[in-house]
Amino acid sequence: MQRRHRTARVRGFSLVEAMAALVVFTIGILGVLQMNVLASQQNGLARRQATASKMARDLVDAFERLPFEHPVLSTESDLAHTDPRFEDFEQMNGRMLLSDAVTLAGVRPLLGAAHASMSTEDVYEVAWRVAPVQGADGTKEARRILVMVRFPSTAGNHKQVNVWAVKYNPQAIGRGTSAVPEI
Repeated sequence: MQRRHRTARVRGFSLVEAMAALVVFTIGILGVLQMNVLASQQNGLARRQATASKMARDLVDAFERLPFEHPVLSTESDLAHTDPRFEDFEQMNGRMLLSDAVTLAGVRPLLGAAHASMSTEDVYEVAWRVAPVQGADGTKEARRILVMVRFPSTAGNHKQVNVWAVKYNPQAIGRGTSAVPEI
């Protein structure tokens, strides 16, 4: 009788197969981690943008409560509201910073939440620019107000939230000569 030598079948994985699977798994995990970092950055940017929008709306609400001739609204720009430079935060023409308005002598603070957010987080820059609306007879019918809130983005530059408002002159209402300005 002849003996046959059976080769034993090896079950499992070789070291090379295990290392290849580990490399594929590591690349997948690194991709998920990178995606998590990017999502976290975008969430932070969205949170800052939402806060900036709230600050701008709070400021517009504060402007509604102020008299038409209030000092913070009387600095008017020479730029037309349709000029692209009117929305440029860096443009100095007629720009009023919230930090300057808060320090005006004899004027109470404009905002509660917006000023608190700006002062505690030290991330936001708040300013506005006013464009007068002249009536047919040359009187000041209203003021177009652009509220600008700027904050740093994840790319290292700045993003800006703009909110427009119109403040009507109470003496001009009811004369029948004014046209409602469009924002």
